[in-house]
This record gives sequence, structure tokens and C-alpha cells, in this order.
Amino acid sequence: MVTRFPNPARRATMKFMSVGLSRVDSRIRRARVDVYGAELDLCTRAATIFWHRFGQVPLVVGEGTWVPLPEPMGDLRGRLVVEGVDRRTCALLEHRLARGNRDWTYERGPWVGAEATARAAGVDAGAAGVLRKVLWLFYCERWPLQFADGCGWGSGGYGPLIAAALADPAHMRARWELLILTGALQWPACEGGLERIASHSHGEEFYAAP
Repeated sequence: MVTRFPNPARRATMKFMSVGLSRVDSRIRRARVDVYGAELDLCTRAATIFWHRFGQVPLVVGEGTWVPLPEPMGDLRGRLVVEGVDRRTCALLEHRLARGNRDWTYERGPWVGAEATARAAGVDAGAAGVLRKVLWLFYCERWPLQFADGCGWGSGGYGPLIAAALADPAHMRARWELLILTGALQWPACEGGLERIASHSHGEEFYAAP
């Protein structure tokens, strides 16, 4: 159901969002994709999706919740559960709402522990390195959330991936390499590369609080 903003203050807030989206405070995260925007309150996990074109009055098109990934990712990534808004729009806004941890690099982060744990469990060095890269790329390239579990960021962490690699090493390595080559099925494998550890450098927006 589409509703107009109930008061001028709320309308002013959304107008501000459409102009800059650069305001940062202790709990509100904002994102915009084309004519859709999102406002997320990290304290209450409440999310509002709005539609707005230049010169038009913003309209609320959906309200729902934010479901963060388990730690250590937590609120850096999360799923929008909003009734009345199509899944593709939510996925695009989820991508824009994603944030980075300044303390994490390819040489320092959860993926390093995943590689070490895999090696200690008996996974060969090559496959363990590919597993590390999968966790890293899911984070830094903001791969679609549908791949969270399969990339070691679900409720079970990377433990199930290590167990699967021990049970069927060739299959799991091939699967991980496919994810890397295609950016989690976002482009043809011929356009990817197994040596790439990041397709681009992140700007300040990726690390902006909250």
C-alpha cells in the first residue's frame, strides 16, 4: 500500500535523503537506488522504503525490518524484509546499505582464520586459499546475500564449508572457483579471474558509519 508521509518533518527528512544521502549519525543508515531509497534504524532494525523522483513528493512504499548476518559480519550486511517491495529492489538496496570494517584487509580478517582452520583440518593448501578468497570477496565486493551461507557467512560460519571440502574436495573447490570467476553468478565466468582479490577499491562511503 502506498502512503504519503504523515507530517512535514518526515517529508523534509526524505527530501534530504534524496539530495545527498551523506548525513551520518549514530544509528540511521541510508541508501538510494534509482527512484527508490531506504532508511534503516540500526537500533530498532526498522526499515522504510520510499519512492521519490526529483520534484515529486516522496512516498512510502514499504516498511519492514532489517535482519543482519551473524557475527562477525553482523550489521555490516543484512536482509531487508519489507512487505510490498519486490525482492530485486530490496537486493539492490541491501547492496548499497552494506558497510565495511576498516580493520579488515585481505591479510587481516575472518577469512585468515578460515584458511588456517581449513588447513589444520586437512584441507589442502590450494583449496584452503580459495576458501579464504571466497569469504573475502563476499565481504568486499558485497556479493548477493543469497550466497551468504555458501560463502561462510551464515549461522554455521565456515565450518560446514570445511566439512564439505573434506568430504568432496574436487567438488567444493570447483564450486568456490565458480563463485570467484562469476562474482557469485553476476557475470560470465570468462569475465572473471581466480587471481583477482578485489575488483575495485572502496571509497569512504563503504566505511561510513553507522
